[in-house]
Amino acid sequence: MKRLLCSLLVLLPMSSAWALCASVAATPAAFGSVNSTLVRTTVQNASSTNSGLQCTGSLLTLLSSGDHFYATITSATNGLVGPTGDVIPYTLYADNSTSYPITRGVAFDFARNGILDALGLLNGTTPKAVPLYLKTQIGSNVAAGVYQETLTVAWSWNYCSGIGALGVCLGRDIGNGTQTMTVSLTVTNDCQITTPAINFASAPVVAGFANVSQSLSLSCTKGSAYTVGLNDGENASGGRRRMKSASGNFLAYDIFKSAGAVRWGSLGTARRSSSDADVNPGNGTGTGSQVFNYTARVYTDQATPPAGSYLDNVILDVAF
Repeated sequence: MKRLLCSLLVLLPMSSAWALCASVAATPAAFGSVNSTLVRTTVQNASSTNSGLQCTGSLLTLLSSGDHFYATITSATNGLVGPTGDVIPYTLYADNSTSYPITRGVAFDFARNGILDALGLLNGTTPKAVPLYLKTQIGSNVAAGVYQETLTVAWSWNYCSGIGALGVCLGRDIGNGTQTMTVSLTVTNDCQITTPAINFASAPVVAGFANVSQSLSLSCTKGSAYTVGLNDGENASGGRRRMKSASGNFLAYDIFKSAGAVRWGSLGTARRSSSDADVNPGNGTGTGSQVFNYTARVYTDQATPPAGSYLDNVILDVAF
């Protein structure tokens, strides 16, 4: 019996495996900088490489039904809150898919779905942390600015941390800890712009071209004040825009604000502000369109150029 007892004391440490977990500071999760249109229409993704739990160990078997790794996530808000009080909701996930959503305020057991086993959290001598994944929900019509939320992540674990030669549990690691995680997303201004082409059709002389009265529309970030400018095109001369033919001849024309005679340009008061829109004036709404009317005219005080097709390209810019 003494010789057998001595042999067992030598074999057990050599055949056992141990693991140890600890509550550690969580890393932030950042969605980055995203324009308001994409925030409203497209799911955005973020992740934290460490949600507050780190383990080091060398367990050689998968977690059993009696082992638990609970994470309970709470917050004073229910999404990312911006400077004007707008909220961007998002969903938390235990892995980088949509298979394991985490409900706020409800304990989620990471041990019950094989996630910790897949991470190799308890298998190896290098410390490993539990990541957390986040996906925004589409439909958020929000103002520009920095959106943030602070999550409280409460961890509680209880698992077999030491396994003997015959698979017998030699001890359990039981612990808990709470960490905070900052989540952020920066929303930038954006506009969806509709600009129809200007077509003067055909005429034998410059006096025969009819005026073209139409409009362009913009749908810009909620709450944004902006101005709209039109540059001088590719062939401007003498304060006038000009179309050019393939033969190098020019036909002078211009674009005027609404139905008036004030030239629409790109600098200073020549621009148009969102408050000057002909339809829905004021700051952007994020979803509704603001319409700017204009009239394009061919100057009749110029000589009629040779027949041909005349073209020009004018760039519209929006400044916030």
